[in-house]
Amino acid sequence: MIQKGQVRKIEILDTGLYTLREAARLAKTSPITLRRWLMGYRFPTRWRGGRSEPVFSPQLPEVEGHVALGFLDLIEILFIKAFRNYGVTLPTIRRAAKEAARRWNTSHPFCIKKFRTDGHSVFANIEWEDGDRGLIDLAKSQLAFERVLDPYLEQIDYDLSGEVSRWWPLGKKRAVILDPRYCFGKPIVYPWRVPTESLYDAVKADQTESEVSHWFEIPLSAVRAAVGFEEERENEVLP
Repeated sequence: MIQKGQVRKIEILDTGLYTLREAARLAKTSPITLRRWLMGYRFPTRWRGGRSEPVFSPQLPEVEGHVALGFLDLIEILFIKAFRNYGVTLPTIRRAAKEAARRWNTSHPFCIKKFRTDGHSVFANIEWEDGDRGLIDLAKSQLAFERVLDPYLEQIDYDLSGEVSRWWPLGKKRAVILDPRYCFGKPIVYPWRVPTESLYDAVKADQTESEVSHWFEIPLSAVRAAVGFEEERENEVLP
């Protein structure tokens, strides 16, 4: 008989598990920015303090005050970052996410396949009350929509239910993936399921890439992809 604690472990194994800093580094943003997207923040106005609400709710509860994020949270963050880089405001993104979540009955609307094919119409159909036109412009131009999102959409696989199942951060021609079913969603080389960090650490320990390839019994190209991925992460400077 499966105990309650065991069910919880299985759920986490299938969900992926990242600290705030890990997720920020993978998404190439800052932990401070990520915390604002997840928890909201207060800001001063001329007459009183205002508050920016969270864009979405994390999959996992806080543990002793520490934020724990799942794989779908990570993918949601990637799309929020893409919109922000394009100049779309957080209130606009929040309204778009809310409308998409309502339409498709999901807590992570940017993580489902319908967003890929119908996301622009969701944004176009939002009713605006404050003159914020940022995402409407994006929605009316399919070319703009594709330019902003295609770099991410081309790195994503979906399962039969239409939900994101796997992320290829270096593109699908290289072996590095994140899949919540393996290693808590940490980066691995596929299909060998070896953590990229393990391969990188082996190379750093004065092993040649060829030696590591032989030792782990994986292709040299996979080792090089893992090392390149980890070197970029290590050199990423976050505030």
